[in-house]
Amino acid sequence: MNGALKLAMRTVLHWRTCPSLVTDALRGEDFHPAPSLEPGRVTVGLAQMRMDLVESAGDYARRACRLVRDAVEQGAQLIAFPEYTGLPLLGLLPGVKRLDRGEALEEALHELGGTSLGVADVFRLTAHAVARAYLETFSTLASGFRVYLAAGTLVTLGADGKLYNTAHLFGPDGALRGTQAKLHPFTDEAEWLATGEALRVFDLPFGKVAMPICMDYTYWETARLAWLKGAEILIDPSAGADGDREWRAARGVRMRVQESPCYGLHVYGVADLFSLRWRGPSRVVAPEPLLPDGARTLAVADAADRETVLVHTLDLKALREYRTEHPPTFNVGLYRRYLPELYDVFRRKQE
Repeated sequence: MNGALKLAMRTVLHWRTCPSLVTDALRGEDFHPAPSLEPGRVTVGLAQMRMDLVESAGDYARRACRLVRDAVEQGAQLIAFPEYTGLPLLGLLPGVKRLDRGEALEEALHELGGTSLGVADVFRLTAHAVARAYLETFSTLASGFRVYLAAGTLVTLGADGKLYNTAHLFGPDGALRGTQAKLHPFTDEAEWLATGEALRVFDLPFGKVAMPICMDYTYWETARLAWLKGAEILIDPSAGADGDREWRAARGVRMRVQESPCYGLHVYGVADLFSLRWRGPSRVVAPEPLLPDGARTLAVADAADRETVLVHTLDLKALREYRTEHPPTFNVGLYRRYLPELYDVFRRKQE
C-alpha cells in the first residue's frame, strides 16, 4: 500500500472515530448506576460479545452499551469483556467489510492493499483511530453506569513502535485505571505482536484484580505471580475455537485457580469473521472447595455461539478464609536449582 493511500485511509478513519460520534450515540441512553458495593462480595458480569464488523463508532458504542446495561440490570458491579474487543472497529476501514467472505484475513487484506499488506500493517494503520473510539466508548459507559469495566483487549501501538494486545480497566468515574499487555502471544500472534514485560495487579475497593490474557493462563507461573501479588479475581479475556470443548478450555484460568486460589472470569468472544470461528461459553470458576457439590464451575453462559451476558456474585469473604487456611508454600531449593537455567535457556531462544 503506497503512502498516499495510507494517508487517505488514516484521514477517513480519523473522521469516522471522532469521540463526539460516540457521545452523540450514547446521549439518549438511559444510564442506571450499578448497585453499591457490599463488604466481602462483588457481582460480576461477563459480556460474551459477538465480533461483527461495525459501520460506525456510534454503532460500536451502542452495541457495547447494550451488554453493559444488561449486566448492570442484573446487579453487576464489575463487568469483563473478551479478548479483541476492539476488532469490530476494523469495519471502519474502507473496503474491509465487503471482503468478509469467510476467507482468511490475510487473503482479504491482499485484495484490499496488495500482497505487501499484512495483519501488522492493518493494525498499525488503524491503531490510533480505533483507540479513540474504543477508549471513548468504555470510559463513557463506565462513568454512565458507575461500574468497573474490564473492557477486553485492543491492539495498541506502543511508544517503541511495536504492537501489543492490551487489556484496559476503567473505573466508575470513567478514568482508565490501568492496562495489561499480553505476556504470551499465541503462535500466530507472535509473528506480529510484541510481548508484554510486566504483570499488574489492580487494587479496587472490593478486592485485587489481575487481567492476564488468554494464552497467558496456559502457563501456571502467570496466575501464581498474580496470586502472590495479592490478586483475588483473575480476569481471562479470551478468543478461540475451544471454548465449547470443556477439557481444552480448562487449560486456561479454570485450572490455574486450583493451583493459585482466586476466582476466575473466563470471558469469550463469539466470531464468524473472515476465517475466525470463536466460541464460548464464558464461565465463572473457583477453587474446587468453593464450588457447590458436584459442580465444575460457579456459573456458565447459556450459549456458546451467540452474544449473551453471564452474571454471578462472588463471595470474597469465603475466598479469603480459604486462602488463610491454605497459605502459599515455596520449594526454594527447587527454584534455585532449576529455574535460573530454564529461564536463561528461554531468554537465549528469544534473542
